[in-house]
Amino acid sequence: MTDQVIEAIETAADISPPPPGKYELDVTHSTVEFVGRHMISKVRGRFTEFTGSVEIGDTPESSSVAVEVVAGSVTTHLEQRDNHLKSGDFFELEKYPTFSFRSTAVRVTGEDTFEIEGELTIKDVTNPVTLQGEYLGWGPDMGGEPMFAASAKATVNREDWDMTWNMAVETGGFLVSKKIDIEIEVEAHKVG
Repeated sequence: MTDQVIEAIETAADISPPPPGKYELDVTHSTVEFVGRHMISKVRGRFTEFTGSVEIGDTPESSSVAVEVVAGSVTTHLEQRDNHLKSGDFFELEKYPTFSFRSTAVRVTGEDTFEIEGELTIKDVTNPVTLQGEYLGWGPDMGGEPMFAASAKATVNREDWDMTWNMAVETGGFLVSKKIDIEIEVEAHKVG
């Protein structure tokens, strides 16, 4: 192991803010996932194609986030379910190929926690969403440039984005939950 890699590992848990500037999401080390109920069990899905950037300001409040997700990259490990999600019952993929999130406010809530208020647009419907985040630290990447890592979560009602399809089940209730958990893991590297 090189001294630079050892130093990167030792400083990865640094909870001081990363240096100001623009950071691009590292898609190979980041995930955008969701969890919903299917009858009585939970089903997890993820989007494999997305881009995003984080502008770290001089203060956390002057920072911002912008992410775009390719709706057709959804995978739940079941082709029939994926095709249903891409259909007019949910994402209407042919008409709305992407989702987007743009922050409107960033707040520190604890030593390593934060909130990001923003606007989530799906199917040309925009609603406010607040992400609850955990800052995991920053340090130099393998090339010696600053990088940071964070996690974020939110719970949304899919019907707020005109995804109202459902089916009653014989045992009572519905096939698919209205409430969907969004779970995000981010690694971002400084550019420029």
